[in-house]
Amino acid sequence: MAENEPVYIISDNPEKDSGLFGFDGYAKTIAELIAYKDNKTSLVIGIYGPWGSGKTTLMQTVLSYFRKIDDYKDKDHFRNIKTVWFQAWKYKEEEEILAALIEEIFKVMKRDGFLENCKAQIETLVKKFDTLKFIGKFTELFSGVDVSEFFSKLKYREKLGFFDTFQDFFDSLLWEYLNWRPKKSTGEKPDDKKGVLVVFIDDLDRCPKGRILKVLETIKLFMDKEGCVFVIGAANEIIENALKETYSEDSSKFMDKIVQVTFNLPQVTEKDFESYIENIRPDIKKDIVPHLSLITPVMQNNPRRLKRFLNNLSLQEGFLKNKGIQISFPHLLYWNIIDYVYPSLRNDIKENRQTFFTLKEQIHDIARTTSDGDAWDITEDMLKKIPLSLQGYIKDKKLIDIIRNFDIDQNTLNQLVTLSGIVESVEEVKEKAEREERIAFDEVVEVPAGEFLYGDDKLKENIDYSFLIDVYPVTNSQYKKFIAAGGYTNEEILKKCWTEEGRKWRKAENVTQPGYWHDEKWNQPDHPVVGVSSYEAEAYAKWAGKRLPTEKEWENAARGTDGRVYPWGAEFDKEKCNTHESGLDRTTRVILYPNGISPYGCYDMAGNVWEWTDSWYKKDKTRVLRGGSWLDGGDDCRCASRYGSGPLGRTSMSDFVAPGLLNE
Repeated sequence: MAENEPVYIISDNPEKDSGLFGFDGYAKTIAELIAYKDNKTSLVIGIYGPWGSGKTTLMQTVLSYFRKIDDYKDKDHFRNIKTVWFQAWKYKEEEEILAALIEEIFKVMKRDGFLENCKAQIETLVKKFDTLKFIGKFTELFSGVDVSEFFSKLKYREKLGFFDTFQDFFDSLLWEYLNWRPKKSTGEKPDDKKGVLVVFIDDLDRCPKGRILKVLETIKLFMDKEGCVFVIGAANEIIENALKETYSEDSSKFMDKIVQVTFNLPQVTEKDFESYIENIRPDIKKDIVPHLSLITPVMQNNPRRLKRFLNNLSLQEGFLKNKGIQISFPHLLYWNIIDYVYPSLRNDIKENRQTFFTLKEQIHDIARTTSDGDAWDITEDMLKKIPLSLQGYIKDKKLIDIIRNFDIDQNTLNQLVTLSGIVESVEEVKEKAEREERIAFDEVVEVPAGEFLYGDDKLKENIDYSFLIDVYPVTNSQYKKFIAAGGYTNEEILKKCWTEEGRKWRKAENVTQPGYWHDEKWNQPDHPVVGVSSYEAEAYAKWAGKRLPTEKEWENAARGTDGRVYPWGAEFDKEKCNTHESGLDRTTRVILYPNGISPYGCYDMAGNVWEWTDSWYKKDKTRVLRGGSWLDGGDDCRCASRYGSGPLGRTSMSDFVAPGLLNE
């Protein structure tokens, strides 16, 4: 964007130049199908596609091709076309649909000059149907041709039965109109080889369900009317869902009886998007085109979604320029690609900026070990050295290419993160939530047998067996499965997984879930479960086929063999854990600190939540908890730090705890 150049926003209206999305061939085919005089009517054509896929653009292009048919060398093959554009969603009352459609047809007749210039022919028709009293009222209005007034006074307006009374007159009037040419006489016999009326019904899927049904039933009334063609633009699944309430399993059969020609709008291709960007924003084409293979699938190959993506970029670019912040367009684009295509990574970076730089460091380390800078063949040995929550990203070559070229400092990253989401639509927010990737959280790592330095005194201890320990603290989403399985109510689980003391406590207190289970502040799916007593922790562990670790096993997994103070090293770093110094005053996602993992790859072994162990702090009275919490300072979150609590430590703020599990 040039210094004094204003922000350019792409209109959300349907594109007039359908060639931008490769629709021309489709539109020409549909237009010729309708205009070809040997194709019998009535005819209903369904143009189906999801929201924003270009249905209206295609229909408008079909309409424009009707105007071009007169220029065809072989135009004798085609009939006269009259068109009506009808938007049923604009009408509030379901009963108005039929009358509103006929009114739109009359308005087109008026605009063409038919009603004013053919009064004699119409009066002849009126005399023929003079038994219909309201037709006389219609002719009284011909001097001003106020169609709206006619229909507003018509007592039949709210009744579908109106059409039964009016249809003969309307049929004759329609044929007069289709065969009429300015300055030419009428009176020709009805023949759809000579002319048809094409009614475009746009955005049918925007109607409430009841109105969709009324529109389709109205179309059905025209099914035996020669000379009528309907073109319906809609998302087919929405139409069928609306019909199911009335027609149940026969909804698809209902549509089959109405629609003779079905056209499912193909996805816009990457090449089409490239042409579109070249036409709309040639200044950014060179930056965006290399990444279209990433962007278009996430946009579901949808033109409207691509427009919004480009508009968001333009707005953000304008905000930065007007705030005097210098961020290059490629870097703005890279962040928006991460924002749209990799919502999990975007969330991780928003909560912990260091995730971006940790990922970049990991990529740099791998790149140094490969002979070909363009190759990205990750071996299993390489993956083992990478934090588990980053491994999925490391495998994605397209993302790697973006991160490697995304050279920004933390201040610039902060500016980009601040921009994220400020110009999104509700639909975009929902789409990102649906695309959010979730981790199963049940991964384990092996801690080998051998000596390690234990406690503040760094005494040598030996565990003569290897063991598997969970990578993450237990999350709410995991614990929810335990509750759903009957962890607190199923007699078999109670007998098999709960201790006798735990069963007595659960029954006496009528406990059916952890403390704070329904508190939104603490119950996010990928946050550690809190408000769990040691009884519940043990029961969950056994139900999951595991057990709680001893405190020596826990510390070995947390600090490795070299006696380090924190899982990552000797010095406290508030950027690598969730403690009091973080200032968050709550738990965080268990994958949030890949830069703070233990030597064996375990997360949150410093801060976030205290974790129960199977060891006694004071024999038979209090259990050992390890790791510190979001409430504690850095000194309490050292690997050697211990805390004791009775088994019911599930209520006070300092006792927000989650089980750390060990495979048996």
